[in-house]
Amino acid sequence: MPTSDKNPLTRRDLLKYGIAGSAATLLGSVVAPAASASPRSVLRAAGRALANTAAPKQGGTLRFARSIAPTTLDPANTIIAGDIYTLDKVFEPLFVTNPAGQLVPWLASSYTVSPDHQTFTFTLRPGVKFSNGTPLTAEDVVFSINRSRTNSAGPLSFLDFAIASIKAQGDSTVVFKLSQPWAPFLSDISVFANAIIPANFGGQSEKAFFNNPVGTGPFTVSGFTPDASSLTLKRNPTYWRAGRPYLDSVEFLYVDNDNQRVLQAQGGEADIIDTVPPADVTSLKNSSGLSVELFPAWQVDLLVMNEKLPQFADRHVRRAITYAIDRPALVHAASFGTAAPGGSFFPPSLQYYSASTPVLAYSLAQAKAELAQSKFPKGFSTRLLIDGGVQKWNTFAQIIKAQLQPIGINVDITPLDHSAFEATFQKLDYEMFIDYAINDISDPDEMASFEVDVKNGGSQSYWSNYDDPTAIALVHQAEGEYDSSKRASLYAQIQKIVAEDAPFVALDYPPYIYAVSNRVNGFAVNPGGAYRLENVWLS
Repeated sequence: MPTSDKNPLTRRDLLKYGIAGSAATLLGSVVAPAASASPRSVLRAAGRALANTAAPKQGGTLRFARSIAPTTLDPANTIIAGDIYTLDKVFEPLFVTNPAGQLVPWLASSYTVSPDHQTFTFTLRPGVKFSNGTPLTAEDVVFSINRSRTNSAGPLSFLDFAIASIKAQGDSTVVFKLSQPWAPFLSDISVFANAIIPANFGGQSEKAFFNNPVGTGPFTVSGFTPDASSLTLKRNPTYWRAGRPYLDSVEFLYVDNDNQRVLQAQGGEADIIDTVPPADVTSLKNSSGLSVELFPAWQVDLLVMNEKLPQFADRHVRRAITYAIDRPALVHAASFGTAAPGGSFFPPSLQYYSASTPVLAYSLAQAKAELAQSKFPKGFSTRLLIDGGVQKWNTFAQIIKAQLQPIGINVDITPLDHSAFEATFQKLDYEMFIDYAINDISDPDEMASFEVDVKNGGSQSYWSNYDDPTAIALVHQAEGEYDSSKRASLYAQIQKIVAEDAPFVALDYPPYIYAVSNRVNGFAVNPGGAYRLENVWLS
């Protein structure tokens, strides 16, 4: 979930599901697709990597303008997008999600699982070294994931809830014991927070290590400075994938204003820019030497309401707001054909999305009827918090303000810079805010927990304080269920409850939009938003 959170996490009660199964072994192959995908969407997800058949060239510096600067390179202590999409070039987990949305082995080459689904034994890939030349060992894995799972302030430590113990058996074998069967386990250990670092920080202090980190990834960082205007990554000469990365270096330029990034792409100052505003897609497509890439995303844009406040604790008020927002009209005005209107809080691209989720579709009459049943029948005034540097949020906010006015809800829009915006809503010092939610891994448990499990999901239900015991119990049940059809039924029930309770409004389902220079080859983004750059090369 690329944003940020530092709330302490409690441990959820153990589930009591004992599910038998046969042992399974994976030998360097794809585990499973995270969701069904058409051939076209898989091809698009692979991006320019599949489109260019020329032999890759070594060398050169990629100039990449991004919207958010990194504040830390510690994988266990962040969910800020600028941090995640920097540190994942330096550190790597046992598994990763590829551009087609499939979970594939990475630092692990194989695994076996016991019949009761509670013991996983991993064999590490031979020949992997950290960037300082030290070999990767099982003790590094034990240290890294123990550090992540026991980190009470870790925003994603809840994903490691089911791990009871981790032990090294020699240098190349790691054994995980789970407290219960846990269907999302392989996906959970693929999250960036479970990336592998040297045991005991390689003999350094934690602070010193993350200022000059050592990882197994394709690139290295020297002298990290938080919130700097730029950061250069250099080729890791010891990288375990022979011949990779192709680039000598990557220069990240941090530009939080959408318009400025667009100008940098058009002026040739940047080879790639992220977070392209939908309004600029056509002009960028028509710019010489550029293309625009739209990658399928496990993302949903949300209008979130703070249920600590009496008006938003009122279910009728939340439903009235949801009915009052004409999502097809909003998406038509703001996305310029790049996104689809929202419904469920699960995006359609995510596994176990339910197309039968009841959507509170636009109806002014229904909105007025719901508000009339609330404790605020005459309406009220409220503040809508947004990241002022994001064009799309400004457009959304203006439309939402206009659409809520006919039911007597007057909206004052409060734009803040990115850092202040995140700090404000994470303290629940807001009334409504607009932001995006991304499922980082191939299993939907992350999104379900993060947005529904108020105590154990890492974010107080995406900072809404939404608390429905039935939905939470279903989330926990789905975590222990290995039968795919039964999991689908459980997640359909969760989506139905959330849609009817309306703790947040799913506004739209956008793709990831990048502008890419025609000299860039091999660039691809997975549905969780991550892009590995070891396959990128410059013509």
